[in-house]
Amino acid sequence: MKNILIGALALFTVFQANAKQLSGYVYALDKKKKVPLEGAAILELGQPNGTLTDGNGFFEIDLNTNTTQIVVSYVSFISDTINIADKVAIEIILKPMAGTLGVVELNKRRRTYGIRSLDPRTTLHLREQEFQKAACCNLSESFENAPAIDVSFTDAVTGTKQIKMLGLDGVYTSITREFMPSVRGLNSFYGLSFIPAAWVEGIQITKGAGSVVNGFESMSGQINIEMKKPYGRDQFMFDQFISESGRSETDVMVRRDLSKHVATSLFGRFGIRPTEMDRNNDGFLDNPTSNQYQLMNRWQFHGDNGLEGQFNVSYNKDEKTAGQFGSENPNPYNVLIDNEQLDVWAKLGKAFKDKPYKSFGSQYAFNTISSQIVYGNDSNQNVLTTKGQTAYVNLMFQSIIRNTNHGYKTGISFISDWVEESFDTFNVDRQEMVPGAYFEYTMKPDSLWILVSGARMDYSNLFGFFPTFRFHGKRNSKDEKTALRFSIGNGRRTPNFFAQNQNLLISSKPVVLNTKAGETMGVIQESSLNMGISLQQKFKLSYMPSEVQFDFFRTTFYNELLSNRETQTLVLESLQNGTIANSAQAQLDVQPARRTELRFAYRLFDVTSVYDGNRVEKPLISKHRGFFNITQRTRSKWQFSSTLQLYGPQRIPGLDFAAENFNAQYSPVFPLLNAQVSKRFKKKPFEVYIGVENLLNYKQDNPILGASNPFGSNFDATSVWGPVFGRMLYAGFRYRVRIEEEKK
Repeated sequence: MKNILIGALALFTVFQANAKQLSGYVYALDKKKKVPLEGAAILELGQPNGTLTDGNGFFEIDLNTNTTQIVVSYVSFISDTINIADKVAIEIILKPMAGTLGVVELNKRRRTYGIRSLDPRTTLHLREQEFQKAACCNLSESFENAPAIDVSFTDAVTGTKQIKMLGLDGVYTSITREFMPSVRGLNSFYGLSFIPAAWVEGIQITKGAGSVVNGFESMSGQINIEMKKPYGRDQFMFDQFISESGRSETDVMVRRDLSKHVATSLFGRFGIRPTEMDRNNDGFLDNPTSNQYQLMNRWQFHGDNGLEGQFNVSYNKDEKTAGQFGSENPNPYNVLIDNEQLDVWAKLGKAFKDKPYKSFGSQYAFNTISSQIVYGNDSNQNVLTTKGQTAYVNLMFQSIIRNTNHGYKTGISFISDWVEESFDTFNVDRQEMVPGAYFEYTMKPDSLWILVSGARMDYSNLFGFFPTFRFHGKRNSKDEKTALRFSIGNGRRTPNFFAQNQNLLISSKPVVLNTKAGETMGVIQESSLNMGISLQQKFKLSYMPSEVQFDFFRTTFYNELLSNRETQTLVLESLQNGTIANSAQAQLDVQPARRTELRFAYRLFDVTSVYDGNRVEKPLISKHRGFFNITQRTRSKWQFSSTLQLYGPQRIPGLDFAAENFNAQYSPVFPLLNAQVSKRFKKKPFEVYIGVENLLNYKQDNPILGASNPFGSNFDATSVWGPVFGRMLYAGFRYRVRIEEEKK
């Protein structure tokens, strides 16, 4: 690391002596709205030096110190010569040539999946069309085509899906909505299922430690969710989904421009699953019956002076009934789930038109959630009750030091949690307030290097002061076809003992809380260090763009909440120097033809922790996973997509861990094949689709242990390593009324 920094400073010194850097954006106007021009050419006047804009219309160019003019050009637009003088950033708007309609038409189809070359972090970008390839009614089901994320059922009763990243549970991934905390705390277990996929515009998945600007909780990665904006292209949306399991989901959105400065949108969702199904004949519903209602209202405004903002409010009500059913069970074991959530969030910012590198922003969020889950029946039951509120404020400022080679972001933040958890005889309450300050510095020694270092200091009323450090770097090759990225950073979070482990309560095991001296019952702080490296190589296959990626990440925990279910009790305990997670992945994306996309990936996991004094593999994590996706489009707007995944062996928990007796048992290797066909009509804003999940109908035998006697000592529904339901058919349609149909 020392040699890298010395080399970077040397390059920076040489660069400053011979060149200056200019950055900016190139736009066109479409009905008074700015549209980014991708592929616009920026040339240094009188010199053979130039660059192209990216998908956001952004460019950076290294210029001779004597250069005072650049030439900007784009097909069907009038080229413009710009005087730059001492400017370091600029915004350019091109005018269409006479005789054209003034409408921006891009001949290059925008990618729906990939890592942006300018991003110093290993961040995967997914557009809406990517997660529409699968049966994704909510975000917990939207990552089937993203090899970086594992999706699995938490248990064999509630039908809840959760994600894993880098071999770690989703609670260790910072999940934000437009870079504000969203799925966290008491909301972490069901939170992704509360976000309808039809409401989402795009997703960014960052492996490893995230930016300090977004907080201290990113431990294995960050998932940022971009919702559809009031100023978006969809004027009206109606989505309908129905499946063989009896599940029906309806999503509606209406947006309106109230003036040239103000727009609003209203979203609604109604989901229902009234059908009771038991395909494996174990007396338990394969999926719960359920009702879900959700509303969201968004407001967005912008002023001529650069002031802009948002205000949003969302309400969700979710009810589920799972467990035994039928007349042969007069006293059934049920799991009754009742969740209610209210979200309010807002943004307010100021951009400086003459200085596009400079801005001030503020974020505000408030969340309240209450949940009650009943396990058992009236005569023999346990009840988990959780209540909580979260308040969040983040004030940030960004600018440059001398020129755009040196940029920074700084600010202060505040987050507070009021949490109440009650289960059986346990009551765990927490009131935590964490103010903090941060600074992130970005250095670009030349056009090939980007180095980002960040630090923050936070103070918790429960744990005192604690620092967070993050470092990211990227080195491009001169032809910009090869990118090497590396990162290191620590993270912390306060876990919720019962809320994040509620699936483990669907068993007959008694719960034990083990706390160490000096710890408050149920209140600990987890801490970890993550480091990683990735290599991205772009190439041409014939004339089509392709790329291969390799990455390795290691996460080491110094303190954590461990769920030990290896004996006849469920032990929740604080563990020091426990889990170590290694993740290695190789991925190949190929376009053998214009409308054909192939994606291959293979990942290896080595995740261990300490149980009863012995370091062994963590349970229910695949040792390896193979992935293959093919998508074929036609000129007539048909799309065929299939995804085959091969899951490696997973250790099954609950064995004798005495060193002389330990004999791990593993699940078998199994395939999972999904397929979908969709048709989009050319002259109508209408798309229909039909698909099948688990086409090969692979199912885990006896996923519920002791199903015939759920009140006995051997009942356990938590050791789920494979599909429970089997093959499932689904169908639906999407109707969009847009300002302008997307050019393909």
